[in-house]
Amino acid sequence: MSASQFFGSWQLVSWKIPGPDGVPHFPLGPDAKGLLVYAPDGYMFAALMAVGRPNFLGSDPLGGTADEAKNAMRGYHTYCGRYRLEETRVVHMVDMCLCPNLLGTKQIRYYRFEGDQLVLTTPPLTRAGVKGIAELIWQRAPDVSA
Repeated sequence: MSASQFFGSWQLVSWKIPGPDGVPHFPLGPDAKGLLVYAPDGYMFAALMAVGRPNFLGSDPLGGTADEAKNAMRGYHTYCGRYRLEETRVVHMVDMCLCPNLLGTKQIRYYRFEGDQLVLTTPPLTRAGVKGIAELIWQRAPDVSA
């Protein structure tokens, strides 16, 4: 594995957790969107969101009613910080996060490459009330710099 395989931007293909009955659960829906970036300088960020989240009634992005804010947060997951590559895993060290409980934590992801896709799996966790090992499939994003 070469560190340069990670460098760049990745678009979410799917994020699923098998439920206790084996049926896949999609924490942000089966059509969730996401962007994952690994920079050569050792920083990363991940942002994932449910499609079709309702707008706030007002125009203040830091405003909204308590229900609007709650629903917006439930449909979005993001964090960023430094990362470290190890033999079979990448460790994300969370410096900033929408969910304050993750600040300062190390998020472990086991990785494998399948063609131009990066597959990340987690240790057992709970997301949207479902416990299990999550699988996130990422497709290398097209280069739009040209």
